[in-house]
Amino acid sequence: MKMPMQKRSLMKPNFLVFVIGTRAQLIKVAPVIVACERKNMPLCLLMTGQHRETMLDLIAEFAIRTPLTIAVTASERSTLGSLFRWVPAAYLGIRRCLRKISGQYANFDVIVHGDTLSTVLGSLAGRRAGARVVHLESGLTSGRLLDPFPEEISRRFVFRLTDVAMCPNADAANFMRNNHHCEVMDTRGNTILDAVALVKETLVPKNHEFPYFVVSLHRFQNIYDSGRLRELVTLIVALANVYPVHFVLHPATRKRLINDNLLDRLADARGVTLSPRLGYGDFLRLVAGAACVLTDGGSNQEELAALGVPTIVMRKATERPDGLGANITMEGGLQEDIHSFLLAGKFESLKRPAINLGVEGPAERIADYFVSSRGSE
Repeated sequence: MKMPMQKRSLMKPNFLVFVIGTRAQLIKVAPVIVACERKNMPLCLLMTGQHRETMLDLIAEFAIRTPLTIAVTASERSTLGSLFRWVPAAYLGIRRCLRKISGQYANFDVIVHGDTLSTVLGSLAGRRAGARVVHLESGLTSGRLLDPFPEEISRRFVFRLTDVAMCPNADAANFMRNNHHCEVMDTRGNTILDAVALVKETLVPKNHEFPYFVVSLHRFQNIYDSGRLRELVTLIVALANVYPVHFVLHPATRKRLINDNLLDRLADARGVTLSPRLGYGDFLRLVAGAACVLTDGGSNQEELAALGVPTIVMRKATERPDGLGANITMEGGLQEDIHSFLLAGKFESLKRPAINLGVEGPAERIADYFVSSRGSE
């Protein structure tokens, strides 16, 4: 049975509502927000509270001026139970905020990003409120319903609710044109390039006496499968016997390591440094100087493609083309055991020069679209 939706106005929007839940979303949406602020677009940042750590630091780091509107009090969702409790609270909070906005503006856009639960909730609430739903980083798909889980399911749901698909490349744009009834724009790049450009002046890698690895893992299929998580910890400990390893701990990852009695093994391992989740500039400085990075994050893949750092994406497949065939390879695409590949130093063949970040990136093109589509008040 189809859920009832309010009829969306065909008039041009006067107000922009950015729905943001996670750090990765804030990092990628920040350049668009900054560009819209420069163009004096009326907007608000609606925070769903999916992540808490360093969110305010990121706001300051990107010099975002727009005050935050809080839909749900921020708290890390490090367990499945806490995540399930958050979902209805976040949805109702978003709905309440959008009702207030609809009382002030007859026409407004709800802008969501990527493939998180906040994306789904923002899209659904936006449709119910009669707003135009704009999906940033739209059209990316693995072609596998359950891989990655739950991100691919989230994408497919949001695609069906999208009115304007902002796609990072031609393939994604063609996918949306061929499979969904919505307006499609090829932004000719991912906004992560703009985020890196905003902090690039500070990207002088910290001096380290020896080559080192960076590890960042948080995906469902890596941390909620106890056998898989134990294999990854064994790999990290083996690497640390040869190279120093900086393990950046996401709150959910820390929680899972504690539950599986693996955190102490890492903390006691010679050569392993455990650190909390870092600010954006600090994280980029750390990975920019690394000999190799092991990550399961899509945003990390895009950042590291720009930086040219050898990277192994710790998944079987990725929906993103960034860096593949250059400085990035998939764990699932290696022709040999990953232990052998890394310990033999074969990752060094992946190193590439950093790309030249342009003056006008996708964020500026997206902001120009909003300016051109704005109606009279």
